[in-house]
Amino acid sequence: MVPRDWSLCLCKICLLLALASLGSAPSRAEELRRILYGTTASPSHLPVWVAKDAGLFEKAGLNVEPVQIRGGSLITLAIITGDLPFSGAGAESIVAARAAGGDVILLACPVDTDPVYLIARPEIKSVADLKGQGTAVTRYGSTTHFYLRAALRHVGLNPDKDMVVLQLGAGPEIVAALDVGRIAAAALTTRYAIPFLQRGWPVLVDLSNTDLVYPASCVASSRAFIRSEPKVTEDFLRAYVAGIHLIKKNIHIAEKSFAKWMREKDPAITKKTVQAYARLFKTAPVVPDKGINNVVLDLIKARPDFKEYIDRPEPFRENGPLEKVLRENR
Repeated sequence: MVPRDWSLCLCKICLLLALASLGSAPSRAEELRRILYGTTASPSHLPVWVAKDAGLFEKAGLNVEPVQIRGGSLITLAIITGDLPFSGAGAESIVAARAAGGDVILLACPVDTDPVYLIARPEIKSVADLKGQGTAVTRYGSTTHFYLRAALRHVGLNPDKDMVVLQLGAGPEIVAALDVGRIAAAALTTRYAIPFLQRGWPVLVDLSNTDLVYPASCVASSRAFIRSEPKVTEDFLRAYVAGIHLIKKNIHIAEKSFAKWMREKDPAITKKTVQAYARLFKTAPVVPDKGINNVVLDLIKARPDFKEYIDRPEPFRENGPLEKVLRENR
């Protein structure tokens, strides 16, 4: 069952997918199994971009086409409706949708947490100054929302009461709002944080230096697809894991893919972002059960009925296909 409040977004997904299908593909690509893969603007999707550019998916018989979609909740909806067989999504939206009856599942997670900085404007002299001020996320229930809530709790603020959270749609909009003073602080990944770090703006916490575990930008699918297409699932994961290994082996290839897919023109931002993520990518991108539990504990505040999922990661992840691929690499 698709959560009712997401149904309004369906037309946006259909439009994005229609745009992605325009144009004629090369003859070789027509012989491959075409897979649309939803991504956000997170560098955690780098394994997919590298695997695409390096021909790793093609070697596996797949023509994977990354499609940029704003927000993990929209991507999750597209998986549930069957429009996307695989996509990158954070655990927050996946867990919420699965608990509500949606057929969506986590298959692999490249990092256990993103390098995320809670950055405040220069006039903010203490954490107490943030109370009553504004902050922002891409969409409510997204990965950016989870990271913001975690960061605010880490510095001693109540994420449900102490700040006004705006929904702005994408990273660049959040950056612009922070820059002009529309919001007082934001939780930003490396790519968006670098300009503020270079200007010496206050960093209240770097989540990568904490013990937080959160499965961000994971490979997600549906149980129905995994059951009906086990070979395609394994072939995709095999190329995905190879992409991670290539990133760690050849950072320059990763930088080229990052600049291409993120349309990043600043070489310094590209280099620093890719270096940060290359260090964090797991060669065995297993879904972390602790991360799923962290999401459940966070969601319980708004949904007390989620208590039944404490220490029960099984409904939200399927480890079998990845475990089979990893056994082949031993």
